[in-house]
Amino acid sequence: MITGKIRPWVPLKSGNNPFLKIPIMIKILRPFGTFILISLFLYFAGCSQQHFVKIDPALPVSPSNLGQNTSLGLKVIDSRPNNLISKWKGKYNFRRFRITPEQDLADVLYAKIAIGLQKKGFIPKRFPSQKMKVLKVEILKLKSIYDKKGPNRGVKVSAVLRAHCNNKDQTYRREYRERLTRNPIAPTSFPNETLVNASLSGALKKMFSDDRLLKCLAH
Repeated sequence: MITGKIRPWVPLKSGNNPFLKIPIMIKILRPFGTFILISLFLYFAGCSQQHFVKIDPALPVSPSNLGQNTSLGLKVIDSRPNNLISKWKGKYNFRRFRITPEQDLADVLYAKIAIGLQKKGFIPKRFPSQKMKVLKVEILKLKSIYDKKGPNRGVKVSAVLRAHCNNKDQTYRREYRERLTRNPIAPTSFPNETLVNASLSGALKKMFSDDRLLKCLAH
């Protein structure tokens, strides 16, 4: 037999009841949870996507025997401030992306320019002697800018090369620019690799069509 006094049930006060505190805590923490979720969403939505373009410009050079099989030093220097071709940052950092070359830009253009010189009758050398004529080509710019205004998105691509000819007491220097635009652009053309290579091809064509540069290298 169980003996003892049975105490009457007395409801707990709200200040002492932990179960009554839970809804209150949820109401207090709900704004902070919403803020954290929104912050995480914006962070992951705004993460930059990295895209690469393969650099392979066409080389529109007409063959000739201008160089008469003489050796010529060739140097290609990438003088751009960075390796970035294009970047995009939408409103509230949505749809951010970066576009860079897939390969080393200086190495690719060295190979292209060397082929062009061979077509002109020269024998390009990466490590020339002190008495050898030298062609130094600087890559000054390769940029793709997307139009953020208007219903139709457009893109502008610019390439700038600068050639230096050092031939004994004769020197020659000139910049070659090519700027191409496309408006509107199709989503399937992104990141517009064809347009990037076309701009480099246009700059190379202007360089190999410069009679003063070719005469400086040949004489």
